[in-house]
Amino acid sequence: MCGIAGVFGNFAPVKRRSYLEKLSSGLAHRGPDGSRIFEQENIGLVHARLSIIDLSEHGNQPLFNEDKSLALVCNGEIYNYKELRASLEQKGHKFSSHSDSEVILHLYEEHRNDPGKLLHSLTGMFAFALWDANKKQVFIARDRVGIKPLYFYQDGANLVFSSEVKPIVETGIIDFKTDYTSLYEYFLLGSIPGPNTMYKEIKSLDAGSYLLIKDQKISFHQYWDIPLVSGAVKSESRAQEEMEALVSVIVKDHLVADVPVGTFLSAGVDSSLITAVAVEHHPGISSFTASFPGEPEDEGIIAAETAKTLKTTHYSFELANNFFDDFTPQFKNIDQPFAISSALALGRISKLARQKVKVVLSGDGGDELFGGYHRHEFQKLPHFMRYIPAALQNNILKLGAKATGRKSLEELRKSLLISDANRLLHKVKVEDAQIALSMFTPDVIQQIDTTRFLNRLDQLFALRKGDDKLNKVLYADMKTSLIDEMLTKCDRMTMMNGIEGRVPFLDHRLVEFAFSLPANFKRQNGTGKIMLRKHLAKKLGHELAFRVKTGFNSPLKQWLNNDKATYEFVRGQLNGAKSIPYLNKTQLEMAEANLNSVSGGSVFALVCLNTFCKNLD
Repeated sequence: MCGIAGVFGNFAPVKRRSYLEKLSSGLAHRGPDGSRIFEQENIGLVHARLSIIDLSEHGNQPLFNEDKSLALVCNGEIYNYKELRASLEQKGHKFSSHSDSEVILHLYEEHRNDPGKLLHSLTGMFAFALWDANKKQVFIARDRVGIKPLYFYQDGANLVFSSEVKPIVETGIIDFKTDYTSLYEYFLLGSIPGPNTMYKEIKSLDAGSYLLIKDQKISFHQYWDIPLVSGAVKSESRAQEEMEALVSVIVKDHLVADVPVGTFLSAGVDSSLITAVAVEHHPGISSFTASFPGEPEDEGIIAAETAKTLKTTHYSFELANNFFDDFTPQFKNIDQPFAISSALALGRISKLARQKVKVVLSGDGGDELFGGYHRHEFQKLPHFMRYIPAALQNNILKLGAKATGRKSLEELRKSLLISDANRLLHKVKVEDAQIALSMFTPDVIQQIDTTRFLNRLDQLFALRKGDDKLNKVLYADMKTSLIDEMLTKCDRMTMMNGIEGRVPFLDHRLVEFAFSLPANFKRQNGTGKIMLRKHLAKKLGHELAFRVKTGFNSPLKQWLNNDKATYEFVRGQLNGAKSIPYLNKTQLEMAEANLNSVSGGSVFALVCLNTFCKNLD
């Protein structure tokens, strides 16, 4: 786990060096174990290192092939590197390190003209850039699911890229313009949806994609997407057996490291299962819990009981008043506005974990693969509706409502007219669209496209024609909230604290397997993640496996009402936000005056935005 960046194109050497040094400085928090800058011809590469595998100087990047015609910087881990290395050595390749990333260089030599084949050989999480001096070509790729981030600014054949947005801005290469639609979506959703960022000129490279720069041209390619599987379905019992075996293999792979490894453990199904399987391969593994004493969301007691049963080396970090303790250092290097409040708790527990380990496994992704969220439960239609063809349902319900005067029939009719994308948006948004829009001044509102994210959801649903209803929603989740919220949170808050976060459930092998299964294998009788729950029940009992989901949330609203320090901190932040030119000062004054009645989402979004803007100064 590291940070990477680079500059390619026709830049004066002095300017390019300045850009590279600023990129390196901006990524320093991602690489506490060292940094390097490489320059050759019209390419410059930056690497900030968090050493996990091969802790020696031989593992420092850039890494080179035998004749040094290839240079690589990589962020992430390649879990099948030992098998790949053995195969490559049999073919005569000579390695200079024991780094997992070095296999990418030698695979490129084998598949120089077929980048997709190289990428399909890798099992892991990664974002990398490879310079081919002989072909004068740059090859930049991102892992299948988008676990590792990669952003870029393009001007013709000139390119600046980085693991985070902020370092690109800090190069000063141009005066980047604010994308107000992205900021509207930030208030609506709590984070900025890719591929857009808060700057119009900076985009993220899509998950499962790569780009090539050659002959003054940049081309983009998708090498992987979640397969749309049709055909014979395995029996539920057989699918359960296959999943359990696959999870065991994947967790074992994710434990590979030359440094101590632990797990994040809550009272939830996902982290409990990951920890239970990890213990089978690594007895006594360290586990870490964030606890909120006295709050409804506190899962510390259950997590401690689970740890005792599994005999992990357990650490619990109690988050007591004030809510915003440690907020400033934890959010210091956030690269664009991010208002998922559980990020603060994750940052603080990551800080604790870093005292004991350097790698932590989390349960992220279980809900998106196996239908664990409330939004994955669909409205049940009345029994009589199954006899009415879909094309006739609207007219018949309209006539029925008119004839009987029953409002329920009219409400049902209207709900059936809502698109799948609109229905999902209604469930994932953290703030009402009108309230999100009201945060801005009237002139800025005119520049906002309120339909952009909805249009993206429509496009994602269109790609899954023929898939079942649940898998369509899960696919949209995987492409949006998973990357934009969960993975962004995991990456930024772990990297801020010098720790590598790994997400075994998002190994592409399990992703492909999960999307090959029908909805009734995942959700039954209103309960999601049935397969994961059954697996966990075998290890830790039915009660834990089927407890009601509470989620990894931070109780901001309770602390606003009960803790004076939290209340005063937020008031100060809202007052400071009045200096942000595009925000509606009247709306801010109303929020400040009625703080206890404002939604927690809006409050935290304003606090985070104000903090982000202050950190830009």
